[in-house]
Amino acid sequence: MTTPEFSHPKFSRRMFSRRSFMRVAAAGVVLSAAFAAVPAHAEGVLRIAQQFGTLYTPFHVLREKGLIEKHGKELGIDIKVEWIRLSGGGAVNDALLSGSIDIASAGIGPFLTIWDKTRGTAQEVKIVGAFGAQPNFLLTNNPNVKTIKDFTEKDKIATPAAGVSVQARILQMAAEQAFGPGNAKKLDPLMVTLPHPDATAALIAGGTEITSHLSNPPFQNQALKDPKVHKVFSSYDILGGPATPTVAYTTVKFRQENPKT
Repeated sequence: MTTPEFSHPKFSRRMFSRRSFMRVAAAGVVLSAAFAAVPAHAEGVLRIAQQFGTLYTPFHVLREKGLIEKHGKELGIDIKVEWIRLSGGGAVNDALLSGSIDIASAGIGPFLTIWDKTRGTAQEVKIVGAFGAQPNFLLTNNPNVKTIKDFTEKDKIATPAAGVSVQARILQMAAEQAFGPGNAKKLDPLMVTLPHPDATAALIAGGTEITSHLSNPPFQNQALKDPKVHKVFSSYDILGGPATPTVAYTTVKFRQENPKT
């Protein structure tokens, strides 16, 4: 498989530094566009999708310090940065393909999904950089669930985008490890799509169909303060150690049409 990155021949497990990401964003390793024809905007506009969680701390720093704008000026261009809040890799990918955003941010699962769909076309997407390396916890308020083999049809597991998000892919990997080859989708019928803040609230409140949540920081830390909630596994258990699951990506077309941005 050809490595789907712009400037790195190998996908790194180490989180890029804020300065590296900032320079990449301002210097033009950022792209965007869509399958559908959409009106092109003038160079100097950068629309970035941001999701929920401390994984996105580098984005907060870029925004609060105006670092993309600062380094854009050093390249001789005024960059207007727009931050769009979205939840789930499916919504982020839809926004990128519709031309509503220029920089997508999501788990490696949603990225690989859209990369496979667009590779070899004018809308091909590539990674700008990795920006978050934190574990995802599978949490539950069901005291009978000690491992994923204990789930029943009465349990619903919240993920940001059922079947697509990095959390969903981690759950599928866990299912195959637990139930054997060919059973990656065994728990798919239990998955539901719900943003992390809403899933956390449902888990803590109880009394809903949501009994579990494949979460991320800081929401998983918040949920674990409730004595009714416990951890089933960490993504690091499933992946065999620390990994960088979250990336920023965009299209080749935007890079070609907006080289300075």
